[in-house]
Amino acid sequence: MDKTRMAAAAAKGDETAFIQLMDAERQRMYRIAAAYLQREADIVEAVQETVCRAWLKRRHLRKPEFMTTWLVRILIRVCSDELARRKRMDATGSIHEQLEQDGASGWPDEASEVDSRLDMDEAVRRLDQPYRDVIVLKYREDMTLTEIAGILGKPDGTVKTWLHKALKMLRAALAAAEKGKEETSNGS
Repeated sequence: MDKTRMAAAAAKGDETAFIQLMDAERQRMYRIAAAYLQREADIVEAVQETVCRAWLKRRHLRKPEFMTTWLVRILIRVCSDELARRKRMDATGSIHEQLEQDGASGWPDEASEVDSRLDMDEAVRRLDQPYRDVIVLKYREDMTLTEIAGILGKPDGTVKTWLHKALKMLRAALAAAEKGKEETSNGS
């Protein structure tokens, strides 16, 4: 059975079809959640919460062919809710400190490559929500601008503008981080 038929069956209450769809989308959901949340437990919880919300709201899915789009939209809301909760609980905590506490397991072994990846991830996390969404979906999930526009419920032109602005902000943030590293190493 193809995804659209499975989604239609799941929307009508077919548990087996729903479970198969969730299994098929699990890796994508995990990657997207990991782009927002650093802690393994939070990532797993976000995916679980997304699956639960999708199950509870499955009958509201109007177009089964957009099941993935619908699911990603739910996941982004769940991750945004978690980030907002964290912000309220610890207004003074920095993302960089959390990254250091969590470590860099599963990342490249080269120290400079890890530093670059941490700088990039930190810069992405510091972007405002719509810019972060576009970067994550475009470059981590390899989605087209049209797919992203569908997920975010915005016109293609808006998504293009957000992508352009996000890339500009990332370049500036990475240049500032690199300059800070050079000043630190020259000052030692």
